[in-house]
Amino acid sequence: MTNRPVPIRAQLRRNLIFTTVSFCLFSSVAVGQTPYASICQTCDSTRTIARRLPPPQGFARVTTDANSYAAYLRHLPLTPEGTDANDWRGQLALTSAEVAAVLDWRLLGSVEQCADIAIRLLAEHARHNGVDQHIRFRSLSGQTMGWVEWLQGHYSLNADATRIAYTSGAKRTATDREFDRYLTFVMSYANTASMLRDWPTVAYESIEIGDVLIQPFCTGRGSGHLSLIVDACVDDTGNRLYLFADGYTPARTPVIRQRMPGSPETAWMTTEEYLNLMSQFGSGTFHRFPGWGQ
Repeated sequence: MTNRPVPIRAQLRRNLIFTTVSFCLFSSVAVGQTPYASICQTCDSTRTIARRLPPPQGFARVTTDANSYAAYLRHLPLTPEGTDANDWRGQLALTSAEVAAVLDWRLLGSVEQCADIAIRLLAEHARHNGVDQHIRFRSLSGQTMGWVEWLQGHYSLNADATRIAYTSGAKRTATDREFDRYLTFVMSYANTASMLRDWPTVAYESIEIGDVLIQPFCTGRGSGHLSLIVDACVDDTGNRLYLFADGYTPARTPVIRQRMPGSPETAWMTTEEYLNLMSQFGSGTFHRFPGWGQ
């Protein structure tokens, strides 16, 4: 798949880059509410990454804290086996045979592309854990854009759509629908370039669940491609394998990749195997969201 031409106004909007600067994740979870309620469509707890994709023989999943972001990613809901991945218009993007699994995901529209998957999961997990005040982003020019400030009625675009103005408008209500609007707004200005610039690089031997692979391909045509590590396993000698998920441009439902068509067991990969699979995007580096501990 190739990138579609982007209107000039949309290009200007995506060129204004935001980077997340503060996310504190706590362990309190609302009783009786699934942490995926605002992301998935059916939220079937019997269909998750952890249940569908067991590690290869000789490997065991790495240990994670029950309410950690890593555990949150590991238990993301999936669609039923045999489900294809569609783009934001409902058109076929990838067949079920091409991917190991398709995430049970409610796309927010054409704006939710590859980098936005990581942004949304971080934000949704933080909000579910009741730390709205820490969901904050900063622009290239140093402006901040936080969820709490959004609710207070701040932020609007200047006429040229290249800069966000800090204004005082009508207060907004903290509903799921309003959070969707906030995320859509953020996604309109964030991309892999901001993460490549602001998220610290992680050595291959130190990568963890939640880290992202950024491949800054196609200079002049786009910002690159981002994949998210959603699970990891290890054998007795310390060899590690990972599960990688990605979205795309144009926006489509996120999927778990696999090395061989029709073989979900090949979803577990080394970093070298995954980079080879995604070689069309060029070389890449791993990065970690700044200012938090997984």
